[in-house]
Amino acid sequence: MQLSRGQRIFRVVGGVVFALILIILYAPFLIMGILSFAERTTAVFPPSDFSFISYQKLFNPNDFSLYRIPGEPLVNYLRPISLSVTLALLTSVIATICAMMAALAFRERFPGRGAVFYALLLGMVTPGIILGLGFRLFADQISLPTGWRTTGLLTHIAWTMPFGFIVFLVFLNRFDRTIEEAAAVLGASAWTTFRTVTLPVLAPAVLASLLFGFTLSFDEIQRSSLVLGRDQTLPIAIIGATTVRITPVLYALGSLIALVSFALVAFYLLFFERERRRFYGTTVIEDEEETDMDAASGPGNVEGTPA
Repeated sequence: MQLSRGQRIFRVVGGVVFALILIILYAPFLIMGILSFAERTTAVFPPSDFSFISYQKLFNPNDFSLYRIPGEPLVNYLRPISLSVTLALLTSVIATICAMMAALAFRERFPGRGAVFYALLLGMVTPGIILGLGFRLFADQISLPTGWRTTGLLTHIAWTMPFGFIVFLVFLNRFDRTIEEAAAVLGASAWTTFRTVTLPVLAPAVLASLLFGFTLSFDEIQRSSLVLGRDQTLPIAIIGATTVRITPVLYALGSLIALVSFALVAFYLLFFERERRRFYGTTVIEDEEETDMDAASGPGNVEGTPA
């Protein structure tokens, strides 16, 4: 098909704009990765000397002989990383379970359905500083000690659960309930139907909700700064370190987090594609083949029929 001159120009301009967007999005990660190998200074790009000393500092924070930059903060990032990962894992699991239960309940009509729906979304639309302050005041009123196991976990669940709830609603909106009815007709109990029919179909939504919960909790700072007490997550530790001086150790830490994030996204995309092919791919392919065969075998192409 011959493209017109306007269509060719539109394609070229669209390609250039798309390339610029990709550069703006991913160039900082590339620059950060290069700067993470700087040995002494971060003011020059590219660095004049390359070394793995920033990664050595990151994984060996107690080896003070590695710190050679004047005024460099001595920060142990391993403990905040461990706390952030633990908190994010617990938050993602609990928020996903609560979100799935709420979304399944919304498949039925019940009084006050609209009010409950908007109440569930309050954690997502409420400003972070207000939500954190409210949880802190509430904890003080009931004498609940602040920490990541109490107010921190509750605040992170209230923040991340609405995102998982929306994800499950999107998947359930396209869910064919006749397969559940077929399982019930065949004698399956409600739990068996959920475990063998509903949950496998919702597996991509479960994984998406877990990723949402983990990334949002791992990156949270506005709400965490008011409810964690003496506990320190990784974002709070980074903010505290940048008030002194930005060093290549932060770039090394950011590069590793970016690589792990890209790996998680790639894993989810592969998993989602596998599940899509598992549940929908065969049917779509068969339908397309049948359509092509019907189109090819018209009245003039059937054997024994004159063209």
